[in-house]
Amino acid sequence: MPRFDQLIAAALVALAPAPAFAAAAPSPPLRPAPAAPAVFPFGVAWYPEQFPESEWAGELDLMRRANITFVRIAEFSWSTLEPSEGRYDFGWLDRAVALAASKGMKVVIGTPTAAPPAWLTARYPDVLAVEADGRRAGHGWRRQGSVASPRYRRKAAEIAGKLAERYGRNPAVIAWQIDNEYGRETWDAEMERRFRDWMKDRYRTLDALNEAHGNTYWSLTYSAWDQIDAPRATGRSQPALWIDWLRFGSDMWAEFQQNQIDAMRPHLAPGAAITTNYVAKYAEYDWSVPARALDFVSWDWYYDEPRMIPADGAMQHDVYRGFLRRNVWVMETAPGVASSAGAGAAAITPWFQHKGETRAMAWQAIGHGADGYAYWVWRSPRNGVETPHGSLVDVDGRPRPIYADIAATGGEIARVWPTLRGSAPVADVAMLYDFPNRWAVERQPLNKDYDPWKLITRFRAALMPVSKGVDVHADVGDLRRYPLVVAPNLFQLDPDEAAGLLAYVRAGGHLVLGPRSGVKDRRSNLTRGGQGGVLADALGVRIDMSHPPAADIAVSGAAGEGTASIWAERLSPTAGDVETLLAYGKADGWLDGRPAVVTRAVGGGRITYVGAWLDEGSLGRVIAWAAKAARVAPHWPGIPQGVEIAARRNAAGTSYVAINWGERPATVALPRPMTDRLTGATVREAKLARFGVAVVGEAR
Repeated sequence: MPRFDQLIAAALVALAPAPAFAAAAPSPPLRPAPAAPAVFPFGVAWYPEQFPESEWAGELDLMRRANITFVRIAEFSWSTLEPSEGRYDFGWLDRAVALAASKGMKVVIGTPTAAPPAWLTARYPDVLAVEADGRRAGHGWRRQGSVASPRYRRKAAEIAGKLAERYGRNPAVIAWQIDNEYGRETWDAEMERRFRDWMKDRYRTLDALNEAHGNTYWSLTYSAWDQIDAPRATGRSQPALWIDWLRFGSDMWAEFQQNQIDAMRPHLAPGAAITTNYVAKYAEYDWSVPARALDFVSWDWYYDEPRMIPADGAMQHDVYRGFLRRNVWVMETAPGVASSAGAGAAAITPWFQHKGETRAMAWQAIGHGADGYAYWVWRSPRNGVETPHGSLVDVDGRPRPIYADIAATGGEIARVWPTLRGSAPVADVAMLYDFPNRWAVERQPLNKDYDPWKLITRFRAALMPVSKGVDVHADVGDLRRYPLVVAPNLFQLDPDEAAGLLAYVRAGGHLVLGPRSGVKDRRSNLTRGGQGGVLADALGVRIDMSHPPAADIAVSGAAGEGTASIWAERLSPTAGDVETLLAYGKADGWLDGRPAVVTRAVGGGRITYVGAWLDEGSLGRVIAWAAKAARVAPHWPGIPQGVEIAARRNAAGTSYVAINWGERPATVALPRPMTDRLTGATVREAKLARFGVAVVGEAR
């Protein structure tokens, strides 16, 4: 078996001459983006309606001392803005906006449609969502409205339009947020009726629908459109029907959003920016669909592990930046701690940040393209399920310990922002990620531990030390400039998509595929001709068996030694020039000695297939090999383990953000003298404590 360095040399020879990739150029936007703000938006969620007005000025003064530049307000205040149907009270909001402006602060106004008032839900029960078991949602929580309800849409558009009419040309208002944290499922009659109409529009005929879904299976064939029921139990519904249900729901959220945008736009100043705040890695629907109508994407950075995983954060930043291929805002993240729970509600897993970690998270976001960053919440609410949640000040308005750290971070960002303004992240790798592929695996994981998001973030973690950065793409149409494309979760793959990826490879690109690639097409039908289709044919491998191993399996080969768990595929080479990077050891008889990771030169490029869920070390070595073979490299040589380097580039040059996520202090040697953007000094190295941050750029 050839040594690892011999395989690298062979791959480099196979790729010569080097393809003409425009390495590490900023990603082009899909359409012109709003102008980058002159002052970095560093903000908090503020709820003045919850506290005496006599305390507002003191709160705003404390915010200014914390270098807060904007407040997000009103997104849960429908009952305060419209106490009864058609009777509006904007006086308090007028005064809050004016007071913030008098303190030199800007405002983001959220439409309050995620929290309908009791008068609305009591008078018009048709606006309420319906649970999967048929129960109507009740008052006492939020997000109880149905995204499909015509009346709810109309009422939501009315309040959004009223807000825009009153504040749409107020110079203090820098952006508008539609609703808050989309994601409520509903099975009300209107939603189901519209689902049938959507299916009819998508498939045109019942014959086409039945053929696409393979409905001869279990006599699932439909003979009338009104026989289609929305799926309710994941394990007891046709997988293709579930995927269509979620695609349909994505369109419903886009329509719900558009109703508000249409009501607001006529009243807004030219160039006014509209966004919404998606939630972390939630994947109930395809959030890229409503994003297409936004001016910029923002998201709320929470996580369901006790600690933030750097690769998870990096991947989420990259995913949301990929929706419009432009910079984003983090509209919410917790200051120090996050915890909320209520009866019958899923809780945010309690987590906390070590001292310095809050600052490191802000700088990671900026390194990955955040042009705005905000915290939830400014002040602890007096009541409700979120009283345990982190805040900058307590219920009495006294600064918490995290206040000083956030104030210092805001000051740093303000100093550096003039050099970062108008810049975009640098990336030399594309990752393929889309929601339908994630849904498909989540609904048929075949192993309780097979989490597609965790698989994706493992690949992202492996890329962090060996590449300059990652752009996330949902399709295969714009990959030519990337020397390396990584697709960890390409479970569903249509023939035209596979052909596009093969064309990319033949033109000189290196494609890395994760396990379970090309199992089905986009209609959830098994791929004819074998898993992987034309990509497997080009790779010279037949994937003829896949299953969760009963126990960890040893793997070894040119990429070292390690283990495979959770998922393993039996790969049978059909071409003589297929190279094995890792092979299984003794397993169950089916896998013994078989390849687990293979690679093959194809045309001017290469395909590498990772057919097992590898341990982190083994996956890291495979990705490092693939990066080197594709001539992808980190920004600088010799970056210490645990240190992340992200870069942003504009016409004035490149700025680098270095963060030490490791347990021990680290020193990063710079390849040439650079300017420390935080101090102005010329430096040759960056010394980083745990969670330490350095921001450096070309010395002048």
